[in-house]
Amino acid sequence: MAVNLQARTLPALAGWSWISGGFALFRRNPPLMTALTMSYLLIMVFLNIVPLLGPLLVAVCLPIMSVIVFNGARILDEQREINAEGLKLGLMDNARALVQLGFVHLGGSLLVVLLHTLLFQPPEGGVTEADEAQFIRTLMQLLPLVLPLILVMWFPPYLIAAASLPLGKSLFFGAVAVVRNAGAFVVYFAGAAMLGVGLPMLIVQVLTGDDVFSGMLRFLLRMTLLFALVPTLAASLYVSFRQVFAPAEPSPADPADE
Repeated sequence: MAVNLQARTLPALAGWSWISGGFALFRRNPPLMTALTMSYLLIMVFLNIVPLLGPLLVAVCLPIMSVIVFNGARILDEQREINAEGLKLGLMDNARALVQLGFVHLGGSLLVVLLHTLLFQPPEGGVTEADEAQFIRTLMQLLPLVLPLILVMWFPPYLIAAASLPLGKSLFFGAVAVVRNAGAFVVYFAGAAMLGVGLPMLIVQVLTGDDVFSGMLRFLLRMTLLFALVPTLAASLYVSFRQVFAPAEPSPADPADE
């Protein structure tokens, strides 16, 4: 994929096209996108439970795993044969910069934790599993702190892997792209929140019964979110990169082509 490092400025509604384009890629090969996304999540979870070294390992592996998922979506978009070489494209030649980016992510994560500790009083006695209200409050407190880190890390892994940019340039061009497309990101996150939080909450409110049928429907809803929405959002990162940095040409993943 040719990369134009003059980041394009897209209309705000492009944010929704990232989601719909991600779903279009997911539909082409649901097992591939689901397997890649679930592998990414499981590896991050298992690495994070390693004593002492867990957060460090997660930081190092996160950009690398992100690029593998990105390459999977890229293969589907370009309708190429699925193979290990395609999934590893850009990793070996740019491993050093990707690892460096991982440490940037680690530093940002530690800063988020520090700021949260300084700004918010921890709950007395800790947070129990049953304290759902406190859990939601903590997520709401973390969201404005972690969102800048998410945006900083949005494009650099793919700029490094696809354009072989060094760390500094990938962070610079990634930040410029985010600023130029702030409206699209607002629409994107609003759409993702609607599909991942708002719609499920509405359905759960309707299915408040304790009967077996309601329980099965709630279970199916959770599975749909896990095995369809999460891979769709993972593929949408590729779509956002392609639209912002690639020339404005029709592509099979564009919703207009579906």
